[in-house]
Amino acid sequence: MSKVSIIIPARGETPDNIRRTLDSIRESATGDYEIILGFDGLPHYGFSGYKNLRIIPFPDVVGIKTCITAMASMATGKYIYKSDAHCRFGKGFDEILQKDMEEDWIVMPRFKIIKDDWSIQIRDGEEEFYDYFYLCCPFTDPKGFRFKAGGHWKERTTERLSIPIDETPQMHGSGWFMTRDRYFKLGGFPNIDPHGHAQEPIWLGLKNQLWGGKLMVNKNTWYAHLHQQGNKRGYHMDKAQENRSYDLAATTFMNDPRMVAWLKKNMPMPTWPEDWEQRLIDYQKKNNAKS
Repeated sequence: MSKVSIIIPARGETPDNIRRTLDSIRESATGDYEIILGFDGLPHYGFSGYKNLRIIPFPDVVGIKTCITAMASMATGKYIYKSDAHCRFGKGFDEILQKDMEEDWIVMPRFKIIKDDWSIQIRDGEEEFYDYFYLCCPFTDPKGFRFKAGGHWKERTTERLSIPIDETPQMHGSGWFMTRDRYFKLGGFPNIDPHGHAQEPIWLGLKNQLWGGKLMVNKNTWYAHLHQQGNKRGYHMDKAQENRSYDLAATTFMNDPRMVAWLKKNMPMPTWPEDWEQRLIDYQKKNNAKS
């Protein structure tokens, strides 16, 4: 098995959340790995007792996308696993993910949810999980032309339980796995939106598919994410910057001529109307006429 570089960007994160995440990696990883923890501006914290941990204390906020690219450039593993700083992991996740890996894939493990006490959320007597996410339609979003975050696809998760490794149209940005080489072949994240926290899955997951790769879910392992409402985050998200991030992603990809074929492959998806194709063709014609 090859080395995995686990990249963790942290901005305004509590030391307790970070330590729980580091503890889970230490308890769950079974192969050769390193951890790169990048503090996106102040405050910075030190952590002892963890092997192969490097801490990158960016003195000022550079943005999560810039932070991830910087840490990826420092990584020494063949693979990178990006994790939020408030996650738990399944035993052997690092080796399981690379066992059935292809060079042009981006892979997410099965997605679970952490409650405030850091236990896994239970529904109907079992741990709740999602294997598939869908791309939300920007034409039908009441808050504007954007790819809305989320898209937990419960129905497909239930319908395709028997398939251990499968394609998914979208992913959750809190955890993804890919080769370091593929990350840089895709260009990483665009520097036109350095401080935007949103649309991480679009710039990587969707772009990889449009460029001939695949976005996959590996259900043989899992990770769990602590969802944080805005009032629980350790920093303020600027609304104008958030809107800019959404607008850049939606206009960039909806104007890509490859989107029609990609959507045909993945339809039907929730939130997309029956006349989506004509709407998209009209939208692209209108924008091409302006340019």
